[in-house]
Amino acid sequence: MKTTSIFINGILTLALMACSSPTKKCPPIEKVMEDTLVTENNPATFDPGPHADQATMNLDSYEAVQYWKKKMNARLEAIKKLYEKKDWMEPAHKVRFYRNLEASQSAFITYVKAQVELQFPENEADEWWGSSTPLCINMIYLEHYKRRYFDLELWEKGTPKGEICGGTALTGYEIEEMGIR
Repeated sequence: MKTTSIFINGILTLALMACSSPTKKCPPIEKVMEDTLVTENNPATFDPGPHADQATMNLDSYEAVQYWKKKMNARLEAIKKLYEKKDWMEPAHKVRFYRNLEASQSAFITYVKAQVELQFPENEADEWWGSSTPLCINMIYLEHYKRRYFDLELWEKGTPKGEICGGTALTGYEIEEMGIR
């Protein structure tokens, strides 16, 4: 943590010195700070480094899981809003789509929990297998949440031109025509 603070202060100092002359066009200091923090503590890319202790890895992996879970849920909400605006042939198709979307997500959650339980079953004493167990469990969740996020992309971004097997997914053209992108 101390190294990160020194690093951030160094970048800010360099940014201020480089931008001190009137001829330089520099971003506001808040923007420099924001960009630095995003690259320093980005939960999207869990990489604890070679010197991280177990507690830090456990916490950082948990933050990465929460990040991808939030992104996955945001994508689900975006899909729901997008398909709410779709002009369905019949109201029954819309109902079926939403029911299937919810069933798919429910099955996904059940599957991921079962995978965790398969690899790290709970016991009566509520004891962990070891201090790295939270990290290992988080890595399972992380892998699946990231994959689910990208699997859902088809319904939010649309199918590419020429795709004939998109099913209920709108085409990219249809989404553009709806004025949503």
